[in-house]
Amino acid sequence: MAGPLLNPDEINALMTAIQDGRVAPEQPKNRGTAVNYDLTSQDRVIHRQMPTLDAINEQIATQFGMGIAGRTRLTVRVTSGPASLLRFGDFNSILAPPATVTVLSLGKAGAQGLLVLEPGLADAMIAAALGDKRGRTDEPTPNAEGAARRDFTIVERNVLRRLLAVFTDAMQFAWGPVLPFKPEVMRFETDPRLAVISPGNEAAVLCSFELEGAIRGVIQLALPYTAIEPAKKALMSPPKLNNTSDERFVRALRDEINQVEVQLTALLGKSTLTVRQILDLEPGGVVMLGTSEGASLPVFVQGKAKFTGQPKVVGGALALEIDSGPVAELRRPFDVEPPDSRKAA
Repeated sequence: MAGPLLNPDEINALMTAIQDGRVAPEQPKNRGTAVNYDLTSQDRVIHRQMPTLDAINEQIATQFGMGIAGRTRLTVRVTSGPASLLRFGDFNSILAPPATVTVLSLGKAGAQGLLVLEPGLADAMIAAALGDKRGRTDEPTPNAEGAARRDFTIVERNVLRRLLAVFTDAMQFAWGPVLPFKPEVMRFETDPRLAVISPGNEAAVLCSFELEGAIRGVIQLALPYTAIEPAKKALMSPPKLNNTSDERFVRALRDEINQVEVQLTALLGKSTLTVRQILDLEPGGVVMLGTSEGASLPVFVQGKAKFTGQPKVVGGALALEIDSGPVAELRRPFDVEPPDSRKAA
């Protein structure tokens, strides 16, 4: 509990003692040391999972697996792993030889990505595509750890480029509903220093794809966080990747809508009468309407004026010929409310 309040004399005495140095002011409690924070830092942390990103990677894995199996005529299954976020500076460790590093153009504002094949995987894919029996081994023999990366021949580069085109096509298809990526293989790099596509402190999203079966290995896909940041909200939402519609459902819905009955009315005109004039009406009496004989009549659909038309006689029956529309609203020259059959009755 707080103590009693000081009177004015006590307050003056306390302030005088503090000024004279006889009483030291209370020191604030230690709240820890201050830490410098760089507001220009580009480090970003994803606090929630990205289910749509995982679904995109699953589609890429499925499409890539079917494409590789068709190209090599081997049984290959591709699975995707969970995506992770890290700095490009930490990513450089997997770029070291003898891994195969491919620089991708994402086709979006000059953005680039990296596709890294673990040691031995590129050789196994090339051998399988060329019909070499070595491509059918259960486990490709990688180069020795720390060995120099082997330069591919022109033929091998073309073959590997075509195989990786299957991956980029699958990537374009899977990312289509979220971001308009158009990835293409730009070049293969043997020097990790030439494969740096972003500053070391820039964040990257790392996606892994594991090949199993006749060809085994891991492919790492690194995308700059700035390239996918515009779709961050969509990536954190539940997956909605299938943007195709069912034609049977569309046709059935169209048929149901076409069979819906709506009320179609036309207003011949209006007139204002007093109660006495209404009581004086007799059979054969004439009520003058404020409409000229050749004027177009407003046509109402469910109480909304949408067309204009002309009254006609067709086959001995009264009819209305539509001569304009559809329009948003028609209130002139009548400036009337929609007709109501209950009021007319």
